[in-house]
Amino acid sequence: MKRGVLSVIFSFFIIGISSYKLWSLYQPRVGPVGDGDGYPDYAYTSMYIGIILGICCLILGIIHIIVEKMKINEQSNKNKRQQ
Repeated sequence: MKRGVLSVIFSFFIIGISSYKLWSLYQPRVGPVGDGDGYPDYAYTSMYIGIILGICCLILGIIHIIVEKMKINEQSNKNKRQQ
């Protein structure tokens, strides 16, 4: 269960950092730097990959927690039956 919780925490961390980087690209720049045409399309790729990776990690972490709880419940039911 610890691995699942760590996976969920790690996924929120990845999603948060990727979202912040994506948000910061859309912020207006001051001065001559802000007068450009924008960023090339490949600049966004790492942020989108990070968000997708974070979502996948979140799903896997939740599945891992559910599977571990099912195993614990199954073991406790076996122990109750044996008594």
